[in-house]
Amino acid sequence: MLEADSIHILGERADLEIETWAQHPRIKISEFKAPIFSAAEQLACVQGIYRNTSLLWVPQYNIPLLYRGRLIVTIHDVCHLALPQTLGNGLQRWYSKRLFSAVASRAEAIFCVSEFTANEMQKHLSVDSSRIFVTYPTVVNTWDKLPAYPLENTDTPYLLSVGNHKNHKNLKSMITAFHLIKDRIPHKLLIVGKKDGFINPATGILSAADQADQRVCFTGQVSEQELKMYYKNADALIFPSLYEGFGSPLVEAMSQGCPIACSNVSSLPEVAGEAAIYFDPTNIVDISRALVTIATDKNLRESLIHRGYLRVEQFCTDSGARKTAAVINRLLRGTSF
Repeated sequence: MLEADSIHILGERADLEIETWAQHPRIKISEFKAPIFSAAEQLACVQGIYRNTSLLWVPQYNIPLLYRGRLIVTIHDVCHLALPQTLGNGLQRWYSKRLFSAVASRAEAIFCVSEFTANEMQKHLSVDSSRIFVTYPTVVNTWDKLPAYPLENTDTPYLLSVGNHKNHKNLKSMITAFHLIKDRIPHKLLIVGKKDGFINPATGILSAADQADQRVCFTGQVSEQELKMYYKNADALIFPSLYEGFGSPLVEAMSQGCPIACSNVSSLPEVAGEAAIYFDPTNIVDISRALVTIATDKNLRESLIHRGYLRVEQFCTDSGARKTAAVINRLLRGTSF
């Protein structure tokens, strides 16, 4: 537990108050609904919402620029710096760079969700390694508590993709690759993830799916219960992303005995290790090869499942949370790094 006298958490009260930790007497939840990257988010500082804060922890790089107190930040990825084309216009790119630069110059500690992201922070922002701490997220603690109800209408085998409809998720390339080999396998391609509400949504996904003769299915956003069942019943998870700071679907898949075929870039090999087969996400033919291989080789899938169960253990502990708490407590005590 953190050593602060009280811990104030900003967010949507209805979502936060259902958590067990929210009942702790030292925790106070304040309603905060400002959209991410909005002017309202920045104006909160002027309104005094951070007044009397000893140490502010921002779980994303969208820090309050006018805040002048002590600051720690969690960085999930630097995609907006590494792939600026994922942002739609020059103003968005400028604002993103401005926020990242402020994090790099002002944060006393920066938590990164992978070694890859830590290296990217040093590469793009020249952050000294003494201020960077790698804290893997704990992904699957609550999954084992969910009952294992079977899915309905799953007579046809399917390959699963989990990811929002954003450009760097590379869904269009995956669908195009699936179209090339759909006559060689009996599977459908099931895509789970939020489709709407993004500043710069991916384009061309639906038109690519139309070529696949109704073999590509979109579920939209689903509950944790449904997602768990999709993993359990899939022949494989296909994860074609061009850039990920961590890649939580890989850990979720491993925990549910779902073999993986994924991109060979960014943090993904660091997370999946030997529990996946890899492909070049920029090469449609290579993606197609991986789809056929994992869909038709049962022995390979069984081997990947076994390796996944072994690898996922390192993401099922609270070591990341303990490391985070240790760093925060050290800062609260006034100890420098």
